Amino acid sequence: MTVITERFPSHLTNKTPHTAGCHIVRMRLYPRVLAPGTALFCLWAAPVYAPALAETAPNAAYLHLPHTPPATEQGTAAPLTPEQRTGSRIITAPPRSTTQQKPGFWDNTRLLPPLTSRPEAYGQPQALELNPLPTALLHQGPWGVFNTNTGAAAGFGTVGYYAVSRWAEDWSSLRDKRNRLDAMDALKYIPFNTAGDIYLTLSGNFRQHNFYDQRAGFGATKKDPAYRNNFRWNLGGDLHLGEHVRLYGELMSGQAGGVNYYGYAGGRWRSKLDAQQAFVEVRGKVLGATVGGMAGRMTFLDAPPYFTAGSVYPSIPFSWNGLRGYAFWKNFRIDGFYLTLTNNAPATAFHDQVGWNSRLFGAYTSYAVPSFKFMGRNSQIFVDTFYLGVLLSNSALPTMAGGSIAGSTHRDTPGMRIWGNAGPLEFSIGGMWQGGEFRAAKSGPTRPVSAYSINATLSWRFAKWFGHPAIGVQVDDVSGGNMNKSQHSTWGSFLSPFVPSAYYLDMSTYLGQSNLIDVGPIATIAPTSNTTLLLKVPAVWRNSREDAIYASGTAFYGYRPHGAYTATIPQASFTWRATRHITLGIDGEYIFASRSMINAGASSGAFVQSNLELTF
Repeated sequence: MTVITERFPSHLTNKTPHTAGCHIVRMRLYPRVLAPGTALFCLWAAPVYAPALAETAPNAAYLHLPHTPPATEQGTAAPLTPEQRTGSRIITAPPRSTTQQKPGFWDNTRLLPPLTSRPEAYGQPQALELNPLPTALLHQGPWGVFNTNTGAAAGFGTVGYYAVSRWAEDWSSLRDKRNRLDAMDALKYIPFNTAGDIYLTLSGNFRQHNFYDQRAGFGATKKDPAYRNNFRWNLGGDLHLGEHVRLYGELMSGQAGGVNYYGYAGGRWRSKLDAQQAFVEVRGKVLGATVGGMAGRMTFLDAPPYFTAGSVYPSIPFSWNGLRGYAFWKNFRIDGFYLTLTNNAPATAFHDQVGWNSRLFGAYTSYAVPSFKFMGRNSQIFVDTFYLGVLLSNSALPTMAGGSIAGSTHRDTPGMRIWGNAGPLEFSIGGMWQGGEFRAAKSGPTRPVSAYSINATLSWRFAKWFGHPAIGVQVDDVSGGNMNKSQHSTWGSFLSPFVPSAYYLDMSTYLGQSNLIDVGPIATIAPTSNTTLLLKVPAVWRNSREDAIYASGTAFYGYRPHGAYTATIPQASFTWRATRHITLGIDGEYIFASRSMINAGASSGAFVQSNLELTF
């Protein structure tokens, strides 16, 4: 049974019962509409009103159906013939209406992909797209139930029409030319043998970000105001050598500039052309599971977005070097990895290095609870358990005087996350404990670590309201340390060194996921079929008054306020998927610093960011 959800053509959104099931129908189209000769056509069923069928995320893509049966004078769909009620088999479409208008460039016959394909949006509260989207919009691997939520549950980032990690896309469906609907499809499947299992997929992206910081970092940077911009482009090639082996390579280059800018050191904002990814993957069937192994340089996103989301703000996101192995069964998957962070600092092209100073290793498992119905809605819950190990050769601790203690750290982080939806309730609840040790430089004292992080979002999806909004609350409790204790005492500040999603807590990234408590309302809404709006207003406190305020997992401010309350940060993010290749967005927030912060030297200020992405 194929269900195409979200929005419906105007003649189907009248509160009129519809009949029969949802079928796939072949019909003749003009070549300008879709691929020559075929299209998808859905006939709705059940004595319910059309708005009640919108069970999926407001970001979900859908088909604007230009070839529905001729409408009656009352605006309802014409009755179906007995042959059209025979199930989900392919059937002949009814005669084409002579009164239909030709589709325009911006309308929805262009099969817009889910907005969750946007990499920056990866950490947004992702409402589940539980009903299957049209196959033309999905290029996911053979991951079954883990393709839920635009593929985020599979551990490779979101995978819709495009993916966060482009190697996670599967374009093999283009072997059948009837599945081709875009001029760029000629580059997505280039076969080299008659069987079609040796083929090349090309991908590319250009992205530009513009930033305005009125008082960057609570005024700590002394750049008032700062105008920054950066752009990057990348080109990838995915060569499949039969069913079991594939090679992936990706080149990337990035630049940055602006007026009164700051923070461009380190090689991830300005980087000459280099290999961002290059790995070999072997995949097959073992003990009833799809099993694979990857070796080389790659992106990694198999962690909660509040721990890491790839660090998308700099021109060059994180890439890792090492080994990764995975296995997928019907309702259970496991992923093991040992990775070192790529060193982007060399200024010469093709000189990036396998960096040994920062390492991430561990295992991630996910169990998909059998799908169920609750309050008439499809429901899916995932139970994730994981261990994340971190080694950092350069990691400092703050001091009360505003300075730091240099050193290195080893962190062991077991955790659990339960997330998904039960009817209209969409949620993510996770907890992590962190052990390990901090070793001061120059043979200084070693301190044990005991820290924790609790992260939760809960929203209620109002599927019948305009825009199908999800309205809820976000709460985080992340432990802090105590700078007043001796240098031999246990350190209690939680460390998230690899940049949580900017869209999880703070779009400006002025605040890191260490030593904080935050609570605030959150809402997502789709004003139109190809736009989405995220609204949130977190109020933030320090978990421990004896610890610093962190800008990231490994950087902290020199401010030492007396009070715990830090700031309130109203923020909004608007994204427009203009076409499947063009995405635009604008994000903004205002940081209302607390009186205690201002007395300590901090400032309030605005942050605005615009985004442009061109993708194929």
